Amino acid sequence: MNCNHAALLGAYKDIAEILGKNGIRFYAAYGTAIGAIRHGGFIPWDDDLDIAVFADDLDEVNKVLSEGLDRDKYYYHAPSADSHPHVVVKTDDMVEDIKSQNVSFIDIFLFLDYPESVIRRALMYPFIGFELLSHKIIRDHGSKAVKEFFYAVMNVSRKMSRLISVPDTPRVCFRAVEIRENSWERKDLGEPVPHRFEDTTIPLPCNADKMLREYYGDYMTPPPEDQRAGATGFPYSLLEDYLEDQSDGPRHHRLCRADLPK
Repeated sequence: MNCNHAALLGAYKDIAEILGKNGIRFYAAYGTAIGAIRHGGFIPWDDDLDIAVFADDLDEVNKVLSEGLDRDKYYYHAPSADSHPHVVVKTDDMVEDIKSQNVSFIDIFLFLDYPESVIRRALMYPFIGFELLSHKIIRDHGSKAVKEFFYAVMNVSRKMSRLISVPDTPRVCFRAVEIRENSWERKDLGEPVPHRFEDTTIPLPCNADKMLREYYGDYMTPPPEDQRAGATGFPYSLLEDYLEDQSDGPRHHRLCRADLPK
């Protein structure tokens, strides 16, 4: 286990303790779930950790983690322009390390309702695309005016997605461009099943094998060595939000339950 894995594991234990004390159900997701099953811990070449909670719990997650995590050790990132929050392990020079994308972080993905209706999905896709494109432009563009314009585009897109959505669908999904590939049957989540993860445990969906095979195929066979790489994503709006939170100035609205589909 490398230094990054050790930092992530410490952060995970603190997060799991807080979520558990507050009765908030969560699951390992993506490569973290694969690592638990195939390696009993981290995939050796992975560089982040993924968990997921239900969108209905987002406001409570925001509250308990922002209040409960040690602020000398962690920055809880409730994003102004991203699809889910993160817990970032603090460094001696956070601003420069965020700029160079050299911080350890845990993704907290959100299980959303996945529309059964083909028409509803077709109506929602463009707004999901506009929202995700806005995240990227806000992160990458230097102009304040451009950023503010795309904050507005993002907020309208979220409102439209919420208007089109319906609650309590048989399938759940993560917000992503390829939303269909990032959707699973709700019943396959079920009661979380503890599984060994390094020197602790992590909860898996009750039907984790089925969910992982639907997304990855034969996930138990490691990829060829030349295809082994860590996560490619990095939290959107992290630098802007961190700087806002360190100042006494105005803050952009942060992601909450009311921004998400019903």
